[in-house]
Amino acid sequence: MKQNDVIERLFERQRISRRSTLLLASAATLSLGMPSLLRGKMFSLKVNYYNDFAPLSFVTPEGNVTGIFKDCLEEILHRRSGIALTHEGLPWVRAQQAVKEGKADAFCTLPSEARREYADFTSSPVFKVGVVIVFAKNSPKIDLIKKITKQDDLKQFSVGTYVGDSRINTLFKDIKLDFAPEMNQVVKKIEAGRVDITISNDVVWKYYARLSSIRDKLDSIPFEANAGPHFHLGIRKSYPGAAEILEMCDKAAADARKDGTIERITASYG
Repeated sequence: MKQNDVIERLFERQRISRRSTLLLASAATLSLGMPSLLRGKMFSLKVNYYNDFAPLSFVTPEGNVTGIFKDCLEEILHRRSGIALTHEGLPWVRAQQAVKEGKADAFCTLPSEARREYADFTSSPVFKVGVVIVFAKNSPKIDLIKKITKQDDLKQFSVGTYVGDSRINTLFKDIKLDFAPEMNQVVKKIEAGRVDITISNDVVWKYYARLSSIRDKLDSIPFEANAGPHFHLGIRKSYPGAAEILEMCDKAAADARKDGTIERITASYG
């Protein structure tokens, strides 16, 4: 064999080897990204929300779903997990029934025994809500308020709440209450000194106080005697791939809490 032929073959082998290496590297790179690409195309969830649960979930005058739940799920499921989402706000009974009947796929709610009959839930909460005592910063009873630790301690104060509060027969049982039609009026009464305190979810009072331009006049302290609700993503059991999505959600939610994203979403509403 001529020397030129030998040299040419050597160069050809090097070209083939280099081409193979590049192809393998490209394949490896694609394979690493494939799960997220496939998930984005494979999974699409219709999520239902309570349409009057501000700031957790509500519908704008223009008919768009908004709120902390939607923003958290967009971050966790769409941006971090590649799952396509559509959102609908309905009266709460109808919203749940649609998931139960398979007309919708998911919701963010408390994993009650009744809901577990037709839906599976994330292991960890997507969103936690703290329960607090709300009071005016200039209240003459502020020192006494800060000593509240249990239900009986509430009896020495005028306590405001709204019509329909689910805690009327539990936490507020045997306590004289001052009722207002809605939560925004409760915080206004506290700011005006007409009511001493209210017990509220931390995100709720801040949202309504901000809407009423009195956020800087009110404050709160944790109410440890009554743990806050923890909201989980629930997916109907008949949805293909529900277990995988819930697992993805648990991991993405943990990451979003760790890097402060959930906290930033929450703070934007109050």
